[in-house]
Amino acid sequence: MTSRRFFFNRGMIRQNLRQHSWIAIIYLLGLLFGLPLQMFLGGNPDTPPQPVDNLFRASGDLTMVFTLTMPVAAGLLLFHFLQHKGAADAMHSLPLRRRHLLTAQLFSGFVLLLVPVWLTALAAGLVRTWDGNRFLYSGADVWAWGAAVSILTLFLFAVTAFVGICIGLTVLHGIIVYILLLLPAVLSQLALSHLRTYLYGFPDQSGFRHIDNWSPILHMVNVNGSPFTWSELGIYAVLTVVFILLSYLLYRKRQTETAGQALAFTYFNPLFKGGFMLCAMLISGTYFAGMRSGQTGWALAGYALGAVIGYTISEMVIRKSWYILNRKLPARFAGYALVLGLLLYLPVSPVTGYETRVPAADKIAGVYAGDNYYWGYVNPQNAAASSTEPDAFSSPFRGVDPFSSDPAYALAVRKLHETLVQVRPGDGENRYKYSQKTRLYTIAYKLNNGRTMTRQYLMPLAGFEPELKAVMESEGFKRAEYVLPQLDKPLASIQLNSSIREAVISDPAEINEFKALLKKEILNLSFKDQTDDTVPLASIQIIPEESIGRSYSFMNYDWKPSYHELGAWLERKGYADRVKVKADDVLTAELAAQSRDEILPNGHLFDPAAHLKFAQEQDRSVIIKDKARINDILEIRRNYAPDEGTYVAFLKYKNGNGEYFRIDASEMTPELKALLP
Repeated sequence: MTSRRFFFNRGMIRQNLRQHSWIAIIYLLGLLFGLPLQMFLGGNPDTPPQPVDNLFRASGDLTMVFTLTMPVAAGLLLFHFLQHKGAADAMHSLPLRRRHLLTAQLFSGFVLLLVPVWLTALAAGLVRTWDGNRFLYSGADVWAWGAAVSILTLFLFAVTAFVGICIGLTVLHGIIVYILLLLPAVLSQLALSHLRTYLYGFPDQSGFRHIDNWSPILHMVNVNGSPFTWSELGIYAVLTVVFILLSYLLYRKRQTETAGQALAFTYFNPLFKGGFMLCAMLISGTYFAGMRSGQTGWALAGYALGAVIGYTISEMVIRKSWYILNRKLPARFAGYALVLGLLLYLPVSPVTGYETRVPAADKIAGVYAGDNYYWGYVNPQNAAASSTEPDAFSSPFRGVDPFSSDPAYALAVRKLHETLVQVRPGDGENRYKYSQKTRLYTIAYKLNNGRTMTRQYLMPLAGFEPELKAVMESEGFKRAEYVLPQLDKPLASIQLNSSIREAVISDPAEINEFKALLKKEILNLSFKDQTDDTVPLASIQIIPEESIGRSYSFMNYDWKPSYHELGAWLERKGYADRVKVKADDVLTAELAAQSRDEILPNGHLFDPAAHLKFAQEQDRSVIIKDKARINDILEIRRNYAPDEGTYVAFLKYKNGNGEYFRIDASEMTPELKALLP
């Protein structure tokens, strides 16, 4: 009884609840407004209730605004006394041991924060069957929401309490809390950007949704699209206990005199300086390296500048003064810079063997080569439009194994990889510098030990034709790159779309014939067919039966001019006439020569309208109305690119729309050349 009376001092708890009860009131009102009330606001009253598998789908973003702020506010207020010497002396003069005082503060925070969550969950359960509720959910969904918000609330409060014990300034207290909550995602993105800049072949993983989920703040902001799983909530529950235990350990050792200092424990100073410097160096160095791609001097200057700025700011914060110069400062700075410089250099140095590593053939269980690996297979959600129902979302990549175990295909991929490692094309260049003559290729190996090894290269087509031909003409490549298993699913319809027309194939017999022909044409694609940038005759959109009523992303195909059997079938069935663009559909065509040396506004090199306008100003463009010449353009048009020795063509359709294309000089007919000035 005595122990319980001291640990849960009723006087302290009552005082905290009276003084800070407004936090619970605001939190309760915010949660009630964000969840139960939102179930009855907005939407069409005649629309039937929408089933949801998680209450965060109803109004997760609004409730998270309060969950992200109120637990931190409670922690700042309940542990505010630690940052003021007078208040700290008064509190520590009470006849309570520190562990009893800390227990009272923590328990007060738990009561202030958990009661609003539980009352909101109760309200959500009570209104579940009321008329006008726009959502359908079960009682288990209410319990799941309450448990998730309770765990997140306690986690944020525990982190704030822990930081408050380690920090001596109130302003710094709140800032450090949110920095720590953002740090896992930000630091991982900076580290990946650093590795991607200096490690040849390091894959671009910036599109990974789960990296953002490493930050509690970013995950909570995106809770609608990515609800917390029970395993993630379990991790946060464990971290909550860890932070509480660390709070008890450190609070016992904290000196009262540290109130007003930046850091309450001096052994945190090196960690604070090093962490601040590391982030500043990564930001500055990566920025300079990106702005001056391939120029090592600028990159080094960026890292040096980041080190100076990071060390200077961290010293000012710790000392709470602008004056930080002394005789030991240069030596200390040099020590930090040396350690952090090695930390940044060693992972990207040749000693790791990362850039030259190619797995032995006998260690490979499967291979992949192409440009859909990260976009579709690893993260299929990237292939979707915005979806509020991830469980109802489907992707053509899901359930498809991208790896092929064909030994001949594996040999071809290894040979391509070995050639890339030796020649290193595109090393130091911007990997997003796309053109019709380059490819961003991902090479992935599934090894016998269960691990996956991935590399990504920006490579030109020229000079690598034999290696690429062996890879791209393999059946394993085509099945993964064109997601051929999608064609094996039952289809509801097939849509053919051109610039101005569309047609739908819905007859089951015709769908099966079309699928068989399309699959045959894709498997027969040559290297030239796949690298040719001739404008397709139409876009083919597959609508699987399983996509009806669900959020679904589609893998579109092209009706290529080289698809002779499929083209003949479409002509025979009458679909070709309904979708192909003809000369009669074009009002006028404007044609002009273009060059990369043209004087264009900044950022308009790849803008066809800018090239055409420049030619118009110099009277180098010609407007064509002759249907025979327009038909010539339709036959030789290619996807636009500002390449040397090419022409920009603008086709204005009778429906008011228009499109830009490229025409190569080598394919220009004599009649078209004769029209040019």
